[in-house]
Amino acid sequence: MQKQPLSLALAACLAVGAAGLAPSALADTTTPIAGGATVTEITGTIVAVNKETRQMTIKVPDGHFEVVDIPKEVKRIDGIKIGDKLSATTTEAVLVDLETGRDAGSMGAIGDTQVQPDPGSKPAGTITEKLKLYGKVETVDRANSRVTLRGPEKTVTLTVKDKALLDKLKPGDGVIATYVRIITGKITFQ
Repeated sequence: MQKQPLSLALAACLAVGAAGLAPSALADTTTPIAGGATVTEITGTIVAVNKETRQMTIKVPDGHFEVVDIPKEVKRIDGIKIGDKLSATTTEAVLVDLETGRDAGSMGAIGDTQVQPDPGSKPAGTITEKLKLYGKVETVDRANSRVTLRGPEKTVTLTVKDKALLDKLKPGDGVIATYVRIITGKITFQ
């Protein structure tokens, strides 16, 4: 499971200290320049539940144990019991867009979390988190396949695998990293 290095590093660069800041308006146009996604699945039997720390220990099919955080959005934590089965999938995706137009290069972040519980007495449902991070291209070094990006509080220089992506970039361009995490899970009685 690999994410594109540009996507990860850009998201990390822009995320530092950006919460609560938002650009005044979105740019006129955006063009996708990089992206990546990972999917992680876990299934197993719940062997311990700590409601205070919101963690549970799962024995997975190969016999080892995994500690899983229970998201704060899970409201039916009292329904989780030792011996129940957990099945959860986490999908994380990052898309990096080139931003052009009057507000290109605005910096900040906008986030949103949505919870869709499944009906029934057992904890189950989907949590969707979305975070948009805004930054700016400082320099483009085509000869060495490197780009320097500035976020609200940090500047980072990245190596880009696909040199053709650099042809689309120039200093002053804005970039938007959209990070989405979707957690789908359910507990079943045993």
